[in-house]
Amino acid sequence: MYTDLFRSSSALRLLFISLCTCLCLFYANPSLAEDEPAPVGYLSLDPEIVTNYVTGNSSRIGFLRIAIELMVSDLAMIPEAEHHLPLMRAVIIDVIGKKDEAQIKSLTGREALRLEILKELRMALKSELGEDVIKDLFFTKYLYNT
Repeated sequence: MYTDLFRSSSALRLLFISLCTCLCLFYANPSLAEDEPAPVGYLSLDPEIVTNYVTGNSSRIGFLRIAIELMVSDLAMIPEAEHHLPLMRAVIIDVIGKKDEAQIKSLTGREALRLEILKELRMALKSELGEDVIKDLFFTKYLYNT
């Protein structure tokens, strides 16, 4: 009977040491809250952007109306990004103005346009703010007319 108690107490000792080791390793790491990324925020470009694009017919002009939402990498960056809304609108209009009708009307062209606008906005804001602010860009409305 005493040998069973001795065997179980050594097993309990081993379990206790393992548990203590795990707890020490857990508390030796920085807090899990510090490892979490900052919450993202969203910035709407209001009012919607209405601009023109090149059509195949030189006597007609095409119009594009888009609503854009920007995913900002940190909520604290939204006021700084809002300060540069006129710059962002100018960049977007410039990129759209260089596109032709086929690029505006196709789904692959629309995705390429989204990615190009995202790239240009990131570059413009990085030069102004010194850091990457925009995480992603979404078209919430995309209407074209020729």
